[in-house]
Amino acid sequence: MKYLQFVYFNCIQIDYKVVDLVSFSSIKEFADDYRSTHANLHILINNAGVFSPNPNITEQNVEATVGINYLGHFYLTHLLVDLLLAVKGRIIVVSSEAYKSRKITLKMLEGESPAIFQPVAEPGFVQYCLSNLCRVLFAKELASRYPDILSVSLHPGAIKTDIGRNIRGCFKCIGCCITPCMRSPEQGALTTVHCATADIGEFNGLYFKDSKQEPIKEGLVTKELQEKLWQVSMNVVSAFEKNSSEQ
Repeated sequence: MKYLQFVYFNCIQIDYKVVDLVSFSSIKEFADDYRSTHANLHILINNAGVFSPNPNITEQNVEATVGINYLGHFYLTHLLVDLLLAVKGRIIVVSSEAYKSRKITLKMLEGESPAIFQPVAEPGFVQYCLSNLCRVLFAKELASRYPDILSVSLHPGAIKTDIGRNIRGCFKCIGCCITPCMRSPEQGALTTVHCATADIGEFNGLYFKDSKQEPIKEGLVTKELQEKLWQVSMNVVSAFEKNSSEQ
């Protein structure tokens, strides 16, 4: 990894590095590079995301929207979690209200190739919703497994970014209509900054919107479901690490 840019703001150095969440190899290289120069990590914000109507897969043969929005962050967190534990840090999982629009069942998490990770002909909105529900489940299970780390998920609001640049059809029309009402990136970052800095320890594992804790939609999150998603995600990680060690 190369440093792309050095920015100084109020005497704080910000180092930019590149990681490709499509590729576990890139994620591993990024984490190794970070670990080579840092003994701990105070805050990890899993924020990157895509919304694509085009069928694609990741390096691990996982449907790309779920693979990037969720599984790539899962692996990155897995590689850095001990550095967060060292300082009782925070993990902020940026999700979306879209998580409420779809449901994950245990059946979708069964078998050697779970349906949740399988490529589909028309990913679009369905996979986007599923990936964000995965993120909510992820934050819940992180809080359960690592109580010394504060882990929350959140909805940043509808923000004026280019995440929907490849959207077509009716969703493109809807996006154009609501663009004037969308938040700026600065406004969209407020809930993330709140969760990263405020005293919210009592809300570990929970969900935030507009800088306030909001109940997770009933019927979408269970202990069994979040544990099973973790298990099948670790199966993908373990397979990659085994293959890497044999090369």
